[in-house]
Amino acid sequence: MFTDALPRHELEVPDPAPLPLAVGGFEWFGPMARAAFPHRHAFHEIVFLSAGTGGHVIDLTEHPIRPPQLFVIAPRQVHHWRGATGLAGRVLVFGDEALIGYPADRGLLLAASPAVRLRPRDARAVSGLLAAMAREFADRPPGFDTVLPALLHVLVVRTHRLTGGGPEPQGRSGVLAAAFARLLAGEERPGGVTVAAYARRLGVSPSRLAEAVKAATGEPPGRLVRRAQALEARRLLARTELTVVQVARAAGFADPAYFCRFFRREVGTTPGKYRETQRKSIDPSE
Repeated sequence: MFTDALPRHELEVPDPAPLPLAVGGFEWFGPMARAAFPHRHAFHEIVFLSAGTGGHVIDLTEHPIRPPQLFVIAPRQVHHWRGATGLAGRVLVFGDEALIGYPADRGLLLAASPAVRLRPRDARAVSGLLAAMAREFADRPPGFDTVLPALLHVLVVRTHRLTGGGPEPQGRSGVLAAAFARLLAGEERPGGVTVAAYARRLGVSPSRLAEAVKAATGEPPGRLVRRAQALEARRLLARTELTVVQVARAAGFADPAYFCRFFRREVGTTPGKYRETQRKSIDPSE
């Protein structure tokens, strides 16, 4: 059931690739679109479900399948389908490069809730947008390379609204806080970079970054870094066979003992007990 490391899927598009984007039905994407094992992507994924039963597990939370439904999976999030049958709808995958014309869209995607059940009129609107994108992607009519990014922008904004995402970043503080969130979400080792290092990468002082993040989120950036570390540790403990020492290192901790104290403080239990509880929730016979 568990592997030594989480499988990581890279973006695959037709060769030659028209854009860092692909859209189609579940059958077009094949079995990987319905993968029943925990994995993560190097790309964004938006799934519109028009039919199906079962569950969709995203970062340790199982969402019952209740079409019409929209799922938003960010890069590095861990997800899989559980007991899913009869899945129908459309799948859209794309890299950050597809958002180059609308750089704020990545922040909107990160702020979106991972799952939402749609009202009939909203389902029709999302289905229509994805159908238009699928036609542009498949037929490649003149100008498709400008139409597809524009349709993607509209879909991202509407997805942000439908999934209850917060307000779009406003002003310099909001943009800075969104940029910090994007950097943090993309870190392979979320604890490997300090708040001061993030500030240097963003070209501001640590105090300016703290002020902007606190104003936008109500929390200091250090707390968000710790939360990202705890989430990555929970993912690896629940879904891999990595030892606690290896999990500690992957989450950015050189000292396993300090990691165990950190984990207990942030999560409320030890790494070992957390892993045991998660596995029992997946297979009660264990």
